[in-house]
Amino acid sequence: MMKQYTPEELTQLHQVLYEILEEIVRICDKHNIPYFVIGGTAIGALYDKAILPWDDDIDIGMKREDYNKFLRIASQELKEPYFLSWIETDPHTPYYFAKVKKNNTLFIEEMFKDVPMHQGIFVDIFPFDRIPDNKLLRKIQYETVNFMKCCLMGKEVWLWKHFGKCQISNPTNRGAVACLLNRIVDMTLSKKTIYRLMVIMQSCFNSWKTLYYNNVITTTDHVLETSLNCLQSIPFGPLRLKAPNGLKEFLLYNYPTLHRYTEEEQEKINNHYPAALAFDLHLIQTS
Repeated sequence: MMKQYTPEELTQLHQVLYEILEEIVRICDKHNIPYFVIGGTAIGALYDKAILPWDDDIDIGMKREDYNKFLRIASQELKEPYFLSWIETDPHTPYYFAKVKKNNTLFIEEMFKDVPMHQGIFVDIFPFDRIPDNKLLRKIQYETVNFMKCCLMGKEVWLWKHFGKCQISNPTNRGAVACLLNRIVDMTLSKKTIYRLMVIMQSCFNSWKTLYYNNVITTTDHVLETSLNCLQSIPFGPLRLKAPNGLKEFLLYNYPTLHRYTEEEQEKINNHYPAALAFDLHLIQTS
């Protein structure tokens, strides 16, 4: 049986997430860097004006130019005990996006438990780029970027059953041809080259005049440019955050059956309890 969070663990985890988020917001406000809530964080903002009681992460987005600015500034300005994790500061990270993590904590995801990266509790920060209005071009961009994402991850951990030793108990469902191409790319190109190629594909339509932005990897974070041009201020736990203008409409577009889960529905959702969780490694080391 999968381990479940205790109420005490979720309370403590939420407190740390708010602390990390507060530091991110401090930097964004100081340097006029727009950001906006997405995914489950946006749903929590809409229904609870806080992290959803069962949620264990926070996701925010930034337009590519704002994301790049944040990376430049945060790497120098984050206060202790926080760390900016992305490919330049945390070379073994398997992620294409950035995370702000708290030092001396642990949140080790099962899939990446053997990756020698910073494994602290984190808030995710996703770059958002323009996506084409043409459905065929959008599909080509989406498929290409997701292939590059797998290549990036494959440099650190092999998650598939073909052309390599799978390092997780349940290999992801991926065809042999895609795995072979993935392996060829990983054997041929450096990780940073793969990352740069992926960014090129993510941002290749940024000079176009299109309706939507997205992080390109998913199909559930489409946000209208007009919604990002006038962000709204919303309460979120002890903080005030920015959200796309028309938050409910943004969420309904991406989640047509949008509603706040009942406790019964939440019990059916896959639990994401990490392989290891610790809120203060100093206490563990001295005990």
